[in-house]
Amino acid sequence: MKKLLLAALIVVAAGSSAFALDETKVGFKVKNNFEVQFEGATNAVWTTKDDYLKVSFTLADENVEAFFSVDGEMMGMSRNVDLKKLPLNAIQTIKKKYAAFKVTDAIEFDQEGEKNYYVMLENADHKQILKVSLYGDVSLFKGAIK
Repeated sequence: MKKLLLAALIVVAAGSSAFALDETKVGFKVKNNFEVQFEGATNAVWTTKDDYLKVSFTLADENVEAFFSVDGEMMGMSRNVDLKKLPLNAIQTIKKKYAAFKVTDAIEFDQEGEKNYYVMLENADHKQILKVSLYGDVSLFKGAIK
């Protein structure tokens, strides 16, 4: 279940659509937890998908997304990163093993203190997501190698 929820969060963080939510309809506990954890955040936009809420906002001149359960518990957060910010051995692996693909997006995802990167790749007829550890280990997260 945890991996399924993580997959859903990664897909949402990578830009899939969600439903806009009027900020006045965000529960007190969710909004309070957000404000405490991200003091100084601006431009908060809330969206909902299934059983969690996503808030996109700006903090310290960076665009960030945080994910909360409907009960107000933070489930994780992400931000876009440049591919060159990944561990060097991961960059080399991606360029060599996935040379037929174009990198379309890379995000840093922090879930309960465990940080990983997710790299979205695509070519003319296929899309896939790679998971990259802080140590540079690259594995297929979603999709199939073609």
